[in-house]
Amino acid sequence: MKQELLILLVLAALLAPSTFTLGQESAKPPVLTFDDLKKNDGIDGPFRIEGYVLDIYKCPPCPPGAMCKPCIPDNVVITDTAGPKDLSKINRLRIFADKPDQFERKKKYFFTVKLKQPFPAGQAITSVDLVSFEPVK
Repeated sequence: MKQELLILLVLAALLAPSTFTLGQESAKPPVLTFDDLKKNDGIDGPFRIEGYVLDIYKCPPCPPGAMCKPCIPDNVVITDTAGPKDLSKINRLRIFADKPDQFERKKKYFFTVKLKQPFPAGQAITSVDLVSFEPVK
């Protein structure tokens, strides 16, 4: 009886780490679409989104002693369309990133992002902070 109990405990200990790992994988942030960002039915945590880099913005350096106008933080703008025809009608999302020059225009990426500030439900999400990314093959 004691031996059977010991075997069950050892099996449980061996299976526990793999169960924990499976639980972690299911805890990935949800994948959202540009339509989800427009609707914003209460998005409040990190999420993942796939998109093409439309624009890369890096604030130009300000020479020492010069009075330069402030600029928005470095970022990339992504869209859900590879070659948009009419820029006024496309979906876009601004992703603030420390190193925007690591991206290539027109290349597709999978981004994990988080909200810069809370957006009220119903208000479209237009800008986020980069957490991580990976190129889409």
